[in-house]
Amino acid sequence: MNCKWPVWNLVLLLTLSVAAQEGEEKPSNWHVAGSLVYSSRALDGSVVSKNSISEGVFGTLVATGDSMNVGEANGLMLALAVQYKRFGIGLNYMPTSFQGSGFALAEVGTAGGGAFIKTPLETDIDIEMLLANVYYNFIQTSNSVFGVGAGLGRTEIDFSMVPGTGNALVYEGVQPFGFLNLHMRNQYKKFIYGFVLNGLSMEFEGANIVYSDYKVDLGYRLVDKRVKLDLVGGYRMVNFAIDLAGQSSEIAVDVTLEGPFLGVNMLY
Repeated sequence: MNCKWPVWNLVLLLTLSVAAQEGEEKPSNWHVAGSLVYSSRALDGSVVSKNSISEGVFGTLVATGDSMNVGEANGLMLALAVQYKRFGIGLNYMPTSFQGSGFALAEVGTAGGGAFIKTPLETDIDIEMLLANVYYNFIQTSNSVFGVGAGLGRTEIDFSMVPGTGNALVYEGVQPFGFLNLHMRNQYKKFIYGFVLNGLSMEFEGANIVYSDYKVDLGYRLVDKRVKLDLVGGYRMVNFAIDLAGQSSEIAVDVTLEGPFLGVNMLY
């Protein structure tokens, strides 16, 4: 009779163990991440416009990031990602606006050449860039992530450059493009570091587009519970080059937006 007590005790312990395990919250396969950062961005690069004035006569306008004298653009960058196991979908939104009074070089001449003169320039530039990508993490542990992806971008450009001499350059349009993605993130204790690389070159409806995007970030984990909160900062450089060729004009834009950022990142 006494020999049955250990059996009943074992059954009771197993039952309690199963009940305890069922009561524990299992880790979810779904994860959500979002970031909101404040960034200061400078404009560098060049804008060259060549217009046909009449047969054999053309006008060229050349301006650089320094000559435009547009200063820095301060604004927010937003990012959101939803992930199931190792697969995820990410969105990134970056609006930028520049205004300033500077100068440009204007040329009027024939096919044999002409002379450049310095002319005052009023510049107003608005750029809204939206990126959407799907990705897969080849490495995914509690402390390390490394993955690749591919996506589509949409850049809405609205700029006006009005020189004192020569034709004004006004453009408003939307340029879609594709890109490839490479990303990495590591955590050591509460310190976090990583990078994101995007880039591709393509042609779309007569427009040649080259896009590259480099972001390096550092972070510190403020809250490390089910909902995690990080303080993040870093540096981002976005280069966007586009050549537009029309029947009577050519526009070559090669600009770089770069600067530091600081904000918060939330993971669930």
